[in-house]
Amino acid sequence: MGIIATLLPLPLQVQRLRTALRDRHDLRECTDWDGLAALCDAEAVRIAVVDLYENGRANFEGVRRLKQRFPRLTLVAYLAMTLDRGHDLFDAGRAGVDGLVLIGEDDAPRALLALIEQSESKSLAGMVRRSLDGIDPAVSDAVLLAISRAHERLSPADLGRLLALPRRAVLQRLAAAGFPPPQRLLTWGRLILAAHLLEDRHRSADRVALTLDFPSGSAFRNTCQRYLGATPGEIRSGGGAAFVLRTLLAQVQPRDPDAEVEEDPAEEEVPAVTTGNELPSTLETCTNDA
Repeated sequence: MGIIATLLPLPLQVQRLRTALRDRHDLRECTDWDGLAALCDAEAVRIAVVDLYENGRANFEGVRRLKQRFPRLTLVAYLAMTLDRGHDLFDAGRAGVDGLVLIGEDDAPRALLALIEQSESKSLAGMVRRSLDGIDPAVSDAVLLAISRAHERLSPADLGRLLALPRRAVLQRLAAAGFPPPQRLLTWGRLILAAHLLEDRHRSADRVALTLDFPSGSAFRNTCQRYLGATPGEIRSGGGAAFVLRTLLAQVQPRDPDAEVEEDPAEEEVPAVTTGNELPSTLETCTNDA
């Protein structure tokens, strides 16, 4: 179970966060920035949800100190938006805030949970960006998009649109750098994010499969075997996201940019199945990740 630390002055904020997270995380409440830093120092805190205005004024210095001391910590700002706070939100991003939740706008249970998990996925970006240092920027951006947008089930056309490149150009740039074609790269992105989620031992393979819209837990396990030759449990014990990223990069072999490029093969995965608004309770409690 992951630990989420909070610095939230309003009971309503804490109540809505607890409702969204239910029993997925261990929520620890703090009353000031020093207490938050002490908790992060003593416990394996993965995410901190804070109100930047907990004492009336935006505390960007507290954010900077926290991120300097705990650079892998995912920091989510949860606050009320007013006209005089617009410029502060730009400063929040520069100070190190990874995600933003607005009271009354983004804090319905499913939306709030999605924002928290999406912000957590952004903490992968630093590790991935460092691993891709020196690679064609368009290829680096494609890999990062495949991970950060994994929950959206992008198509190769969507990837090209986000990169502002024709689909054929994306295929050629990836091939020249030795990376898999767009469809397979998008699956690698989902696997990297899935492995990151599996690093939290409270998350089962079935829960991760549902979160990332795999048709089923079996489909997720089959994809792990096909791409990695490993079970979700082996991915977790092998290092999670770092294990999957290493496996991907070990297969990268730069090619002649003028060489013939094969068309992007379609994935064999069954289309996703809509499950409704609520998560099945059987998946909430499942702990089998073999």
